[in-house]
Amino acid sequence: MIIYAKEWENPNYKFLSYTVDSLNWHLHFHESFEICFVTDGETDITVEGVCYRLKKNDGLIIFPRQLHRYESRGESHMRIITFLPDLVPEFTKSYKNTVPENSKISGLETYSASFEPKNILAQKGLVYSVLGILTESTKFVPAALDTESRLLIKILQYIEKNYTGECALQTAAEELSYGYSYLSRTFKKLMQMSYTEYLNRYRINRAVYMLTSEKHMQIQEIAEKCGYDSLCSFNRNFKKFTGGTPSEVVKGENADE
Repeated sequence: MIIYAKEWENPNYKFLSYTVDSLNWHLHFHESFEICFVTDGETDITVEGVCYRLKKNDGLIIFPRQLHRYESRGESHMRIITFLPDLVPEFTKSYKNTVPENSKISGLETYSASFEPKNILAQKGLVYSVLGILTESTKFVPAALDTESRLLIKILQYIEKNYTGECALQTAAEELSYGYSYLSRTFKKLMQMSYTEYLNRYRINRAVYMLTSEKHMQIQEIAEKCGYDSLCSFNRNFKKFTGGTPSEVVKGENADE
């Protein structure tokens, strides 16, 4: 499952709206706001340790740098809208360094016909309408990450910056001035997987994106750009995390054209 891929390579990104199906995604964060609206089924979204169960027509907002994860309860369908803070400068300034006490939002179905705005004025109108509902429905509290969560964000930032190279946890520990064992334990505790597994998942996710968007590149080149010196290792991890092969992804994209 590719998520946020549209943001990765778009230098003009400020606003995106797209649909996802049966989304399951590990703990992560990003620098944008995110609005989630369930169009069918049920899904659990955990934000800073609080689990929200969303059903059809339920919505939720996630603020920048809030750690969150998704777990679909069977088949589900969801609209995701992400936008950068500078799309809504007045709100960003007024609510700087705060987060909503309750991230859940009701009444978003009223705006469902406007979920794909065609220009920046319509984008701002939609987002400010949703934020207006939020400010009237909950209090805002100071954003306060605990020590482990702040450290996790630093590790995730390190991976995002260095995944194309060696990206060893030992090097991360040295760069962040923490002990290797402490970093390893903390990462596994919060992410519920090892650093190595997450790194491989991240690399393969990026590889899938490149296979479907950089069609002029060879598989070997993509593997190298995603941090794999060995094509055998790349193929093995690709199969493990996607259930298929890079060639099958390429053939699938070509068949859809």
